[in-house]
Amino acid sequence: MTDGSTEVHSTNKPLRYESEDLLTDDVLPHAAARRRVEALSRFLDSRFELPVIKYRFGFDSLIGLIPGVGDVFTASMALYLIYEAARAGAGPGLVARMVFNVAADTIIGAVPIFGDLFDFAFKANLMNANLLRRHYAELDDASRKEAVFKGKSLR
Repeated sequence: MTDGSTEVHSTNKPLRYESEDLLTDDVLPHAAARRRVEALSRFLDSRFELPVIKYRFGFDSLIGLIPGVGDVFTASMALYLIYEAARAGAGPGLVARMVFNVAADTIIGAVPIFGDLFDFAFKANLMNANLLRRHYAELDDASRKEAVFKGKSLR
Protein backbone atom coordinates (compact mmCIF):
# COMPACT_ATOMS: atom_id res chain seq x y z
CA MET A 1 0.00 0.00 0.00
CA THR A 2 1.12 3.52 -0.64
CA ASP A 3 -1.24 5.33 1.69
CA GLY A 4 1.65 6.50 3.86
CA SER A 5 1.51 3.62 6.35
CA THR A 6 4.64 1.64 6.82
CA GLU A 7 4.41 -2.08 6.52
CA VAL A 8 6.67 -3.97 8.87
CA HIS A 9 7.49 -7.07 6.90
CA SER A 10 10.89 -8.53 6.34
CA THR A 11 11.38 -10.04 2.92
CA ASN A 12 14.92 -11.14 3.80
CA LYS A 13 13.77 -14.17 5.80
CA PRO A 14 11.19 -16.60 4.51
CA LEU A 15 8.43 -17.43 6.95
CA ARG A 16 8.77 -21.01 8.11
CA TYR A 17 7.94 -23.08 11.11
CA GLU A 18 10.46 -25.44 12.60
CA SER A 19 9.86 -27.92 15.38
CA GLU A 20 11.68 -25.77 17.93
CA ASP A 21 9.45 -22.82 17.02
CA LEU A 22 6.42 -24.83 18.05
CA LEU A 23 7.81 -25.52 21.53
CA THR A 24 7.93 -21.97 22.77
CA ASP A 25 6.49 -20.93 26.10
CA ASP A 26 3.87 -18.88 24.26
CA VAL A 27 2.48 -21.90 22.45
CA LEU A 28 2.98 -24.62 25.07
CA PRO A 29 3.47 -23.36 28.62
CA HIS A 30 5.20 -26.56 29.67
CA ALA A 31 7.80 -26.60 26.86
CA ALA A 32 10.60 -24.99 28.87
CA ALA A 33 10.05 -27.39 31.77
CA ARG A 34 10.02 -30.32 29.35
CA ARG A 35 13.35 -29.24 27.88
CA ARG A 36 14.91 -28.86 31.34
CA VAL A 37 13.62 -32.22 32.54
CA GLU A 38 14.76 -34.05 29.42
CA ALA A 39 18.21 -32.43 29.40
CA LEU A 40 18.87 -33.13 33.08
CA SER A 41 17.52 -36.68 32.89
CA ARG A 42 19.80 -37.44 29.93
CA PHE A 43 22.76 -36.00 31.85
CA LEU A 44 21.92 -38.07 34.93
CA ASP A 45 21.15 -41.37 33.18
CA SER A 46 22.68 -41.53 29.69
CA ARG A 47 25.36 -38.88 29.23
CA PHE A 48 28.30 -41.27 28.74
CA GLU A 49 28.76 -44.39 26.67
CA LEU A 50 30.95 -47.45 27.16
CA PRO A 51 32.44 -47.68 23.65
CA VAL A 52 32.94 -51.44 23.41
CA ILE A 53 29.45 -52.52 24.44
CA LYS A 54 27.62 -49.28 23.51
CA TYR A 55 26.00 -49.05 26.95
CA ARG A 56 24.93 -45.61 28.10
CA PHE A 57 25.15 -44.38 31.69
CA GLY A 58 25.08 -41.03 33.37
CA PHE A 59 26.30 -38.86 36.19
CA ASP A 60 23.90 -40.64 38.57
CA SER A 61 25.81 -43.91 38.12
CA LEU A 62 29.19 -42.26 38.63
CA ILE A 63 28.41 -40.05 41.61
CA GLY A 64 26.42 -42.91 43.16
CA LEU A 65 29.72 -44.75 43.65
CA ILE A 66 30.50 -42.35 46.50
CA PRO A 67 28.89 -43.99 49.55
CA GLY A 68 26.04 -42.00 51.09
CA VAL A 69 26.82 -38.58 49.67
CA GLY A 70 26.45 -39.62 46.03
CA ASP A 71 23.03 -41.17 46.53
CA VAL A 72 21.73 -38.15 48.44
CA PHE A 73 23.08 -35.76 45.81
CA THR A 74 21.58 -37.61 42.85
CA ALA A 75 18.28 -38.08 44.70
CA SER A 76 18.09 -34.33 45.24
CA MET A 77 18.68 -33.74 41.52
CA ALA A 78 15.96 -36.28 40.69
CA LEU A 79 13.58 -34.56 43.11
CA TYR A 80 14.27 -31.28 41.31
CA LEU A 81 13.02 -32.95 38.11
CA ILE A 82 9.84 -33.94 39.94
CA TYR A 83 9.48 -30.38 41.23
CA GLU A 84 9.74 -29.10 37.64
CA ALA A 85 7.11 -31.59 36.54
CA ALA A 86 4.72 -30.62 39.33
CA ARG A 87 5.26 -26.94 38.66
CA ALA A 88 4.45 -27.51 34.99
CA GLY A 89 1.14 -29.13 35.85
CA ALA A 90 1.83 -32.83 36.39
CA GLY A 91 -0.98 -34.34 38.42
CA PRO A 92 -0.64 -36.09 41.76
CA GLY A 93 -0.80 -39.57 40.20
CA LEU A 94 2.06 -38.81 37.84
CA VAL A 95 4.11 -37.18 40.60
CA ALA A 96 3.54 -40.24 42.82
CA ARG A 97 4.84 -42.59 40.09
CA MET A 98 7.87 -40.36 39.60
CA VAL A 99 8.56 -40.29 43.36
CA PHE A 100 8.29 -44.09 43.45
CA ASN A 101 10.93 -44.39 40.68
CA VAL A 102 13.29 -42.06 42.53
CA ALA A 103 12.68 -43.78 45.87
CA ALA A 104 13.45 -47.19 44.36
CA ASP A 105 16.59 -45.82 42.71
CA THR A 106 17.74 -44.16 45.94
CA ILE A 107 16.92 -46.96 48.39
CA ILE A 108 18.23 -49.85 46.31
CA GLY A 109 21.12 -47.73 45.04
CA ALA A 110 22.27 -47.19 48.63
CA VAL A 111 23.02 -50.92 49.08
CA PRO A 112 26.80 -51.42 48.74
CA ILE A 113 28.00 -53.00 45.49
CA PHE A 114 24.55 -54.30 44.42
CA GLY A 115 23.19 -50.75 44.55
CA ASP A 116 26.01 -49.46 42.37
CA LEU A 117 25.23 -52.10 39.74
CA PHE A 118 21.54 -51.28 40.08
CA ASP A 119 22.28 -47.58 39.45
CA PHE A 120 23.89 -48.47 36.12
CA ALA A 121 20.83 -50.47 35.03
CA PHE A 122 17.84 -48.66 36.55
CA LYS A 123 17.39 -45.26 34.91
CA ALA A 124 14.75 -43.59 37.06
CA ASN A 125 15.28 -40.13 35.59
CA LEU A 126 14.83 -41.29 32.00
CA MET A 127 11.76 -43.25 33.07
CA ASN A 128 10.37 -40.10 34.69
CA ALA A 129 11.17 -38.04 31.61
CA ASN A 130 9.26 -40.59 29.51
CA LEU A 131 6.29 -40.46 31.88
CA LEU A 132 6.35 -36.67 31.62
CA ARG A 133 6.71 -36.77 27.84
CA ARG A 134 3.59 -38.93 27.57
CA HIS A 135 1.74 -36.58 29.93
CA TYR A 136 2.74 -33.56 27.85
CA ALA A 137 1.77 -35.33 24.63
CA GLU A 138 -1.71 -35.85 26.05
CA LEU A 139 -1.87 -32.17 27.04
CA ASP A 140 -0.65 -31.12 23.59
CA ASP A 141 -3.29 -33.27 21.91
CA ALA A 142 -5.99 -31.84 24.16
CA SER A 143 -4.81 -28.29 23.42
CA ARG A 144 -4.82 -28.92 19.69
CA LYS A 145 -8.29 -30.49 19.81
CA GLU A 146 -9.57 -27.55 21.84
CA ALA A 147 -8.09 -25.07 19.36
CA VAL A 148 -9.68 -26.93 16.45
CA PHE A 149 -12.99 -27.06 18.30
CA LYS A 150 -12.89 -23.34 19.05
CA GLY A 151 -11.88 -22.57 15.49
CA LYS A 152 -14.80 -24.53 14.11
CA SER A 153 -17.26 -23.01 16.57
CA LEU A 154 -16.32 -19.52 15.50
CA ARG A 155 -17.36 -20.15 11.89
